[in-house]
Amino acid sequence: MDLQAMQAEFDHKKWLDSVTADEDQCGKYDFCVRCTKVGKYPCAKAMLRHEGKYIRLAIIRRRK
Repeated sequence: MDLQAMQAEFDHKKWLDSVTADEDQCGKYDFCVRCTKVGKYPCAKAMLRHEGKYIRLAIIRRRK
């Protein structure tokens, strides 16, 4: 499953849970502790980070 599909699934689940609980459920799930709330697909990336499956690569360049 790609990040866009995962995010859409989480958004739907959060919406249903928010309506049921009568309050916003953002930040209430176990994987939310790994959320940066930045960029595209924050819930999907947080879930993958929580499971240890998301790795962000960086390029290190020397200053001249």
